[in-house]
Amino acid sequence: MKKKILIIRWSGMGDIVMTLPALQWIRDRFPDAAISYLTDTSFAAIPRMSGLADEVFAVDRRGFKTPRRVIQAAGGVLKTAGRLAFSSFHAAFDLQGFGETAILARLSGAPLRAGRVKGSWLRRRMYTFSISGDWEKEHRTAFFVRAVSGAFGEPFPQGPHFPSLPRPKGAFPDTSRVVGLNIGASTESRRWSEDHFFKLARLLSRQGWGVKFFVGPGEIPLIPKVHDACAKNRWGFSFHDRLGPFIRDLCRNRMLISNDTGPGHLAAAFGMPVVTLFSTGTPGNVAPMARRSAWLREKDDINRIRPEDVAGAALELLGPAPVIPGSP
Repeated sequence: MKKKILIIRWSGMGDIVMTLPALQWIRDRFPDAAISYLTDTSFAAIPRMSGLADEVFAVDRRGFKTPRRVIQAAGGVLKTAGRLAFSSFHAAFDLQGFGETAILARLSGAPLRAGRVKGSWLRRRMYTFSISGDWEKEHRTAFFVRAVSGAFGEPFPQGPHFPSLPRPKGAFPDTSRVVGLNIGASTESRRWSEDHFFKLARLLSRQGWGVKFFVGPGEIPLIPKVHDACAKNRWGFSFHDRLGPFIRDLCRNRMLISNDTGPGHLAAAFGMPVVTLFSTGTPGNVAPMARRSAWLREKDDINRIRPEDVAGAALELLGPAPVIPGSP
């Protein structure tokens, strides 16, 4: 009988990308399995475009924070829970580890239900298999692969485990002369200042590289300042509040330089070189798994990272700026 396997991961963008090697392991080990992925609506495009999930359940979790969307979001959760209960899964992997995701894993009815117990009496009742591994120290890609391989009684495949996503049509990072700069971060302590990014952009421009700034919904107050700097210096500027258009724009760059946040992981999955700036995050635990990558870290204050050092790391990965025949 064909195995039906459920993967649950709400967020964030980077962690969802880091589950892809686990999905690939399942697909390689059980080629005929039907894999379903349950995630937040905001990130559903990632498992869909991976080609590894046969079905994606999307829940509007952010809708619970908006009064006009609460009823619709609650209805969506109930509908999804009902579909899970009647899907006859053989295995369910809660790779999020929240109370509600543990309950959903239990509602799936799968005889094999894996998750992190973390000393919780609720999770001990919800799961039939406790995921081993060190969540705080082991790289997340390895942790997720260990979760699925261990639950099926298989040996852990040694890494590195690189996430991979197919590039969208029109992507040309291998020949692009533009470096993307992602200035957003989930918290202020993880955000390298826009002024440092401006100085970095000037350093890259002097070496023959074009620059494009990426700004997300969390940086709306910065848009006037960043847009003005881009206009004055002829740098590219991009604002996206939806994942699909952002991905298409991202993949037109040669490299991404980013704070420790989701877009760095996306760029890595598309095969782009990535330079990541860290403060409190631990690179060995959450750095983007790019085949060509570098990271810099100042735990006490991310703004102590010097733009000159970031430029040096980026230029070492980039090599000479490509010369396109007929270009100025």
